[in-house]
Amino acid sequence: MKTLASSLLLLAFILTPLSQASAQIAFGMEYSVAPADAYAKVTLPATALADMIADSPDGITRKDVCLGETPEGTLSGYQADFDGDGREEMWMLYHTGLEEGGCNVALVISPAGGGKYQLMDLMSFPGKDAIIRPIITLDEGVQMYLQSTQHYGDDMKQVKGSVLAYTQTALIVLTSWVEREGMHEDSFINEEVDAVFSDINFDNIKELVVRFSVHETGGAAPTSNNMVDQFILTLDYLPNHMRYGVYDSVGYDKLQEAETMAKLGRTKLNRDETRIEGIIDMREALQINPFMTWARVRLGEFLLHDGKYADAEQTLLLAKTFDPEYNKTYRILGNTYLRLNDLQKALAAFQRYIELGPESNYYRKKVEHNIKQITIPKRR
Repeated sequence: MKTLASSLLLLAFILTPLSQASAQIAFGMEYSVAPADAYAKVTLPATALADMIADSPDGITRKDVCLGETPEGTLSGYQADFDGDGREEMWMLYHTGLEEGGCNVALVISPAGGGKYQLMDLMSFPGKDAIIRPIITLDEGVQMYLQSTQHYGDDMKQVKGSVLAYTQTALIVLTSWVEREGMHEDSFINEEVDAVFSDINFDNIKELVVRFSVHETGGAAPTSNNMVDQFILTLDYLPNHMRYGVYDSVGYDKLQEAETMAKLGRTKLNRDETRIEGIIDMREALQINPFMTWARVRLGEFLLHDGKYADAEQTLLLAKTFDPEYNKTYRILGNTYLRLNDLQKALAAFQRYIELGPESNYYRKKVEHNIKQITIPKRR
């Protein structure tokens, strides 16, 4: 099964030295590096991979797995029952080309008997120096860590990697990293990470949404001149299957496109004949940039005024998750809870709005009035 054949592991993660077992915690997930001899080490010639590609029914090409016309080198990795089905798989790394460049691909292979192997999954990741190493996750079983290292001049080293898990149905990215900044070719590079666990598709299961931004100025907001790239990763945890949701290289142009689309949608919401189009525009814009909180709050406000109170609540709670300091969210959320007749939640939302600072004196007075109406007992 070919899940992805693009460079997905552009999330910075500096791991402690792999020769020693050490505990790490990221997003509440605790794991430790497995000893070097924890799993059986295995190697295969590149010709075996060429045979697997030839036998694969999934339309996988040699380019997808870094194979040239003449297969060279070896695949190396570990063998174990990674997905708990009672059969052992091989989790391997294939690197081709120069050590400081070239192409990397991670593969999960299953022995098929008679010296044959079946390709079960693959994932490309950045070239240059690369390693693959088992990890024991304390509550989830065996996972794998992949890492590539790049050097920029004399002053900067960049380590990018990911923690992967393999199940019977999918290869899963469980990412972890640290932010990084430093000089590169006379420019100050700033990498920022925002990570949110939230139910963005309202299926009662939380997804992990990550925004990884890179720009060339320290502290300033990204612009068309300094934005290097922005990636958005969504991992969707479904009841019977774990799958990739979205991994997209967004970049400054797409950010501007999403902003323009959301503003157009906001205008359309105000007219009956274009209202549905406005909702579609707003939601498509938020798919491009789920961290665009103002647009999500405006959509929630529209749903409130349209009488869709439950939908408004879900949308505003999602906005609060992505940006818990955005004051307007709490004012609209408080009004929503008033409509839902949940006075305690309305009071909590209004109080948080006052704490963050109202948008204007007009809204301060309105919210303070609502708080009094909730807290002062009515005369019988």
